[in-house]
Amino acid sequence: MSVPRLIACLGNPGDKYRLTWHNAGFWVADILALETGVQFINAGLFNAAVLPDGPDIIKPAVYMNRSGKAVAAFLDSKGYSADELLVICDDSNLELGRLRLRNNGSHGGHNGLRSIIDSLDTEQFARLRLGIGSPSTGEDLADYVLDTVPQKLEEEASVMAHKAADCVTLYLSEGLTTAQERYNRKLDS
Repeated sequence: MSVPRLIACLGNPGDKYRLTWHNAGFWVADILALETGVQFINAGLFNAAVLPDGPDIIKPAVYMNRSGKAVAAFLDSKGYSADELLVICDDSNLELGRLRLRNNGSHGGHNGLRSIIDSLDTEQFARLRLGIGSPSTGEDLADYVLDTVPQKLEEEASVMAHKAADCVTLYLSEGLTTAQERYNRKLDS
């Protein structure tokens, strides 16, 4: 697995979705941009930046279930392959605060990952999933991921997003295995 040349951070465009669980990928993108002093520039299907001495980073400017279109267009424009991609997204199958970095895998029911897999015709790309917890009994998953993060969980969500940014930084500097060993565990361990 190559070191990522593209980091695709998933979310939904617009202020309406800014603080929803489904925008956890965008939170990480914004932290990485703030920490490195780069700014995103709108490029149609995505907002893009280049991290210092590192990869391109994008936030698709399309809705989550169409993320593959933006990711595929960026990869094609740069001549990058799928194995040079890292996708960052939320995961309702992981408890709140958990991170899981893998070098490939299925979409696991996540529509953004499904769209990327369908567009690239492969599951062979890295992904960092941020645990957002699951909906309460009877609550629809689509409603849950589009709900604003409750105020009582904002700090925990922020800590998780910052740890995810740290995970990405470690992955870029020391490789996938080192980042997995450090971050594929509960945040308090």
